[in-house]
Amino acid sequence: MQLKNNSHNNNNRSSEPRNTDNEKTMFFAPQSDNCDTAELENIRYNTAEQYGSSENSYRQNQGYNKSPQTPGRMNYYNSGQSNPQQRAPQQRPPQQRPTQQRAPQQRPPQQRPTQQRPTQQRPTQQRPSQQRPPQQRPTQQRPSQQRPPQQRPPQKRPSQQRPPQQNSSAKQKSNKNKNKRRTPFIVKLLISLLIPVVLVFSLYSCASLSVINKLNHQETGTRTYTNGSLYKSYVKNVLVIGTDGRTLDERGRSDTMILVSINSRTNKIFLTSLMRDAYVEIPGRGWNKLNASYSYGGAELLMDTIEKNFDIRIDDYVSINFNSFASIVDSVGGIEIEVSDAEAREINTILMAEVNELMGDAVDADLLSGGGVLKLNGKQALSYARIRHIGNADFERTQRQRDVIAKIVEKLKSFNPSIITEIAQNAVPQVTTNMSTAELYALSLRLPFLLGYDLEQLRIPAEGLYGNTTTSDGGSALSIDFVPNINILRENIFTDK
Repeated sequence: MQLKNNSHNNNNRSSEPRNTDNEKTMFFAPQSDNCDTAELENIRYNTAEQYGSSENSYRQNQGYNKSPQTPGRMNYYNSGQSNPQQRAPQQRPPQQRPTQQRAPQQRPPQQRPTQQRPTQQRPTQQRPSQQRPPQQRPTQQRPSQQRPPQQRPPQKRPSQQRPPQQNSSAKQKSNKNKNKRRTPFIVKLLISLLIPVVLVFSLYSCASLSVINKLNHQETGTRTYTNGSLYKSYVKNVLVIGTDGRTLDERGRSDTMILVSINSRTNKIFLTSLMRDAYVEIPGRGWNKLNASYSYGGAELLMDTIEKNFDIRIDDYVSINFNSFASIVDSVGGIEIEVSDAEAREINTILMAEVNELMGDAVDADLLSGGGVLKLNGKQALSYARIRHIGNADFERTQRQRDVIAKIVEKLKSFNPSIITEIAQNAVPQVTTNMSTAELYALSLRLPFLLGYDLEQLRIPAEGLYGNTTTSDGGSALSIDFVPNINILRENIFTDK
């Protein structure tokens, strides 16, 4: 009967309002009346002593006294004091601990307070945390996240808001693109320019080497160099020797001696005629005419004689005979020269005396009808350069020789390939030199620039710096005042201004 009342009381209590905030009320929930174990009674006893009558008053206010309760239970809550007489049989009834009473009915899973707690109702009533803005936070719906489509334009706006920065970046990009575009263009332009240059250079080099290889190369013989001779690194001296030899094997006499001096500082080329009748000291041979040194010892002794007497260093020479001279003039297409009637008659005389026969032509071939501005071929130009008995003898002769060379240089400035081909085929094989292939090739590379140099003429001995004398065999010669003539060479050829 007591169990039934407890169940009935339990049903009534479930319908009563409950204060879930008080842990003491929850601990003494009516469902615990079914638990009669000693441990539970002990807990109840300790709790009653702690809270006393306040618990009873609270339970009365909550309406627990209205429902039927067991007598012991009622006396316990109403007394406000501990009742050991009534608790003893309930606390520790050793005989009332049947193992059968420890049935699943004592702690049914349905009566567990954990399952009966309105844990799901608390968040809605007492825990506004679930309803708080943090749960309803529009963090995911924040304007910063929802605005990206609206706020992204500001990220794109810098081009409008910050024109200097974006313009600079845009300019940099455009400059990079332009540079990328320009780079291939520049490369293509350079390649397009280099290819023709390389081709021209290759062709020119091949042509130069082919001409150089056709020259008659001679090793330099014994030399006696003079210490203290005039020398500058920016001056290149080459002695051009015109002989009256008919063939390469015939040395002949040095009919013409012209010192070609190339000054790279002043961009000038000097043609200095050394007169053949100059009375000089020949090393090992004594005093004699200058052209005699070539007959005694060839080009080497001639260069030594010039160095000794005029104090000028000469290392290289080029020897030209009658045939090669006439071939060079014909290769450039002839030269135009103003010829007097007396000179025209002398040209005809020389042609009939030796030149036509030397060239294998008829005696009366290529004769001139009179003077004037005439275009002379190779034989006529050679005869013109050999005139001695018209005018001031050898002085005018050297002038004519320099004039012929100047006319040939003028023709070479056109740089006509046909001229080079003609010279290479007809004239060069009859030219002799002691210059090496490397020296000639280096000089040929400079030839296009050398043709642009100014051409000037000198003569040694200069006017007023010589006299007349007689050789040991009774011949006439020119005595020279060496010091002032050497100064003229130094001031003109070796100047750097």
